[in-house]
This record gives sequence, C-alpha cells and structure tokens, in this order.
Amino acid sequence: MNDYISDIYKTLDILCVESDLKTIEIYKKIFPRMFKNLYCAKNGLEGLEYFQKNEIDIVITRYNMPVCNGLQMSRKIRKIDASVPIIMVTSLQSIDILKEAIDLHITGFLKRPFTTASLLSVFNQAVKSIIVDRCIMKEQSQKITYSTYQEGVTFAKEKIITKNDLQEEERLFKLTCKVIYKPKDILSGDSYIIRKINENEYFIFLVDGMGKGISASVTAMLCSSFVNYSIDVFKEEKKSFSLEKLLRSLLTFIQPNLLEYEVLCAHFMHFNQNKKVLNYAIFSMPPVLYMLDTAEVCKLKSNNTPLASYTKKVVLNTLDLQKLSKMLIYSDGLNENIVHGSQENYNTYITEDFQRAESVEEFEYLYQKKIKIQEDDITYILLT
Repeated sequence: MNDYISDIYKTLDILCVESDLKTIEIYKKIFPRMFKNLYCAKNGLEGLEYFQKNEIDIVITRYNMPVCNGLQMSRKIRKIDASVPIIMVTSLQSIDILKEAIDLHITGFLKRPFTTASLLSVFNQAVKSIIVDRCIMKEQSQKITYSTYQEGVTFAKEKIITKNDLQEEERLFKLTCKVIYKPKDILSGDSYIIRKINENEYFIFLVDGMGKGISASVTAMLCSSFVNYSIDVFKEEKKSFSLEKLLRSLLTFIQPNLLEYEVLCAHFMHFNQNKKVLNYAIFSMPPVLYMLDTAEVCKLKSNNTPLASYTKKVVLNTLDLQKLSKMLIYSDGLNENIVHGSQENYNTYITEDFQRAESVEEFEYLYQKKIKIQEDDITYILLT
C-alpha cells in the first residue's frame, strides 16, 4: 500500500457488522492500525444504529446475521447515504442475493472464507472510490467541468460503440424494435448493441457495468466493442453464429481487464427468425418482459450470476417465440427510479405499463408520468 492511500485510510471511520466473534477479533487486530476509528456491531439493526449516530466512511458487513441481515441493513443505509462504500461478506452462491446486492450498489464482495490479502485488496478498491469522490468534490468546488466539446466527443464515441443495425428499418420478428438510451452522465455504465447477423438471425446485447463513473463505463464499452468486432468476424467469415462461442470469447477477453471484485450484468439475446426461437444468457439483469398471444405478461428471469473475473460456468436457455407479440429488455436504471410522490420504485408499475403500451412512445409517456427525476442510466429496448 503506498503512503498516499495509507494516509487516506487514517482519515476514515469504518463500521464492521459481523455476528461471528472470531471474525470480529480479526477485524480488531487489523483495522485499528489502518483506520481512524473502528465501530463493531453484531447484527444489522445494531449496525444501522451505529451508522446513524456516527460519520461512517466504509461499511463491511456479513450477509447472514440474526435480527437483521446485511442486505436488509444495506437497504436502509442506502436511504441515508447513496454512495458510502459497502463491502458484503458472503459465499456468493445465490443469484437473488447477488442481484439485490448489485441493485443496492454494493461496492465489493468478499468470498468467505477470506484471507488477509483478499480483505485488503477489496478495501483498496473501496478506498480508491472514496479518493475519486473526493477528487470530484474538489473539482466541483473549483468549478471545473467537462468542456462542451469534450462532452460532445465522449457521447459521440459512446453512440458509435452502441451500434444498432435496425436503426432505419426498426423491424425484428415482424415487430417494431426501438431503443431508448438516456445516460445519467457523460460516462455511462450502460451500453448496448443490436446486430443483424443475417436475414434470419439478430443479436441484442445490453450490459450494465457495476457502479458509476469511469471504471463502469470503460468496462461496458470494452464489452460492446468486443461483441461488435466478434459479430463482424462471424459475418465476414460467413460462419454459423454461436452464442456459446461468443460468450466464451468475451470471457477470455474481458476477465483479465476486470478489477478483482468488479462484476457485470448483461443480456445476451440471439433471435432466430426461421426457427422462431430465442437463445439467451442473462447475467443478473432485471427480467425480460414478454407477451405471447394472450394478455398475460411473462418474465424471462436471470439464468446466470454476474460476469466476474472468476466466472467459469455459463448457462444458456431457449425460449419459443412462435406467438411473440411484445418484449421489453432493460437495465435496472429503468425500474429502480423512485415514483414521484411516493416511496415506491418504478418496478411496481413496469409490468402494467408494458402491458398497456402499444409503442415505445406510449410506454415512454406512461413512464414519464410517474418519474420526475432520472436517478441512473436508462436503457431499454422495446419490441411491439
């Protein structure tokens, strides 16, 4: 650890929420030498009380605890502070737990059992995010912002990478295919591509980099660029498209470029118009909503944990699209926005609005009626 980062550690207060006494003893041996102040709690309820009464800079919490678990506590902390780094200690076995943790913008994950080296590694990443935040605050105080020119160039580069082969014809499976892409900031953690492989096959890729800022944006753009290049090679060499080969190649390419505890959420959707089937792999993204020839809204749920440096197994599934009439593919920025005048998020209403909307314009109208402030990058692809 260099002297600069070590000096930053000594200005920070850490909250450790852990029910295991042996782990607490480990924390008490390591952290007092590193941090300004150490607070320890034995469950999530006690941890929340410490957080409310003190100026906490970093939280490390176990997931499985009595009274109030780590996710329940983190959800309440996020209502108080949307950006404080939270590190989750868990076995990383449940897709649902990981998905909720990512939705809460958990900064890093620590696999149990952990070593001192892995503990320090994940903390270094968290402290770096604090350094970035402090630099941003310093720039804001000095009124340093991107120039209009740089903003335009950056967004133009993102638009080139987010390639859409259906931008003009807007037809897929005889359905209208339209995209809404609204980055919250210049550097977006969302990226997407829609490619026409041949007359009968189409591919949709939507990725959401974990966290905000440069790291998430760079990773998302790297993935989209690689997928674009791979599809260009498939087309040029006139080879049969294989979703499994594409996924394996992307993993080989992206894993060495990921931070140790960085994860990606993504939709990989391969449409075959002749066979009327969808081959897909969904990595901890919100469920794809779709309708067949009935009024019932169906959900295509995630079948993989997030993409990470340690991902090895990939699950692919198939969906029969013989009677497809409508489909919505989206990142979590759409459903997590808070509804105006309430404490609910848009996830409560998204199914109803999807069911009612006959076009992307109508869906956007229904959405905008409920959401007044955009809180995250919003990307969705609607087939009607």
